[in-house]
Amino acid sequence: MSLHVYPFLLTLFLTLSLVLLWCFCRLNLQPSHSPAGKRRPLVHRLLKPRTPLDCPICRLNSSSGGPTSAPVRPWPEVKSRRGAPKRIPTEGFACPNQQCLYFGITDSHIHALVGDGKHGRTEPIQTFRCQACHTTFTARYHTPLYRLKTPSQQVAMVLMALAEGLDASAAERVFGYRQATITTWLGRAGKHAQSFHEHFFCHLQLRYVQLDELRTRLRDSTQVLWLWLAIDPLTKLLPVLQLGSRTQSMAHRLIHSLRQCLTPGCLPLFTSDGLNLYFYALTAHFGQWLVVGRRGRLVRRWQVDPGLIYGQVKKCYRRRKLVRVSHVMRLGTLADLSVALQGMGFTGQLNTAFIERANLTIRHGIAALARRTWATAQQTAPLLAHLEWWRAYYHFVRPHQSLRVALVQPQERGGTLAAQRYRQRTLRWPLVEPTNVGQRARCSRVHCCRSPLERHSSQRWVQGHVVERWVRMPTETLSGASLHDEMAAH
Repeated sequence: MSLHVYPFLLTLFLTLSLVLLWCFCRLNLQPSHSPAGKRRPLVHRLLKPRTPLDCPICRLNSSSGGPTSAPVRPWPEVKSRRGAPKRIPTEGFACPNQQCLYFGITDSHIHALVGDGKHGRTEPIQTFRCQACHTTFTARYHTPLYRLKTPSQQVAMVLMALAEGLDASAAERVFGYRQATITTWLGRAGKHAQSFHEHFFCHLQLRYVQLDELRTRLRDSTQVLWLWLAIDPLTKLLPVLQLGSRTQSMAHRLIHSLRQCLTPGCLPLFTSDGLNLYFYALTAHFGQWLVVGRRGRLVRRWQVDPGLIYGQVKKCYRRRKLVRVSHVMRLGTLADLSVALQGMGFTGQLNTAFIERANLTIRHGIAALARRTWATAQQTAPLLAHLEWWRAYYHFVRPHQSLRVALVQPQERGGTLAAQRYRQRTLRWPLVEPTNVGQRARCSRVHCCRSPLERHSSQRWVQGHVVERWVRMPTETLSGASLHDEMAAH
């Protein structure tokens, strides 16, 4: 009998213990109505600013100095005046021989280039010759079309499809070219676009910049990459992008590249998500060194620019659902930020809506970045090339709905088509000043020419034609006038 009583008592004891534990937990989880039990306000920890010595690129640039090139005498002053005059325009091309005195000089009044005939069966390709070193090269040298047998129209159509969200395997089935060939074209276009942006995106006047990062992965699911982005909400310009890990070094690299693009003395207003790596990178690049006396000796001290305004939008998620959004001012005050945003035409509220929309645009434009896709990239280099090519397509080819200009008088298009009320525009020039945020924009340096979409009925033909002209432009053609002429010619 006693053997059956002990298990019963043990079970009863355990049951009572569980009941008491449940009651105790329930009392603790109930909200308290007393003042002491109210929820305390969320206090964000203070962050310590950084200096340029914390940026690896700044340390490398401070320790090395660039070589200076000696002035070169113009070739028309060196050569004899006898002979036929130059008939083939050579502006924008340069001698590729590094041993030549006129290496890398694109000015036609200085270099020694002349036309040397044409070659090619399907398309005539101009050949140039340097009279100083007798080096010959084609007009496609240093372009994505160099030594390609495929017509430039077909290459332009394939690249345009890749920038509109088609992956390389699907492009192989649509256009009939091998995937390896398409990947080679994309790599060349990406490298060309990177050089293009590095030269033209300089001395920018940006008043407002939003920062964010985009998560992606390679074919190997264990390797995760982050796409670091910056956008100007006024002009929809993407001045810089970086692809790498989510570390402080990548944040420094992004802000360092952005600092190189800006005009000296330009201080934009920054907003981002709750990632504190941006704060350390911003404080390390926007400021100045001060010489102060300390203990009887002069030392250098880094001071962050007092006019720098930086705010964060911290989002708290629980079970993949947004439960709380808080705004934190890391640099400056909320009143200064609201006044600055209202002066630009915005509502004055701290947000990251424009960079979030840009992230969605990138995911739609690049198949490797789409969610739940089979077209993931295998390596980092091809993905970066695809990103650079998409950015060039985004800036110089694709029309932007938010930058369209309202016509004073609607234009009739004939037939049953409605009258055209807007003129489509592209970001063909880095500096754009909007007259009305989100609706109209005007160029600040060059004269606004008519959009190609007003001259042709097929938008696809026009975009393909612009891409074809772009891939033919050599890397040495890096002057603002030549870029505008190429865009305004069509």
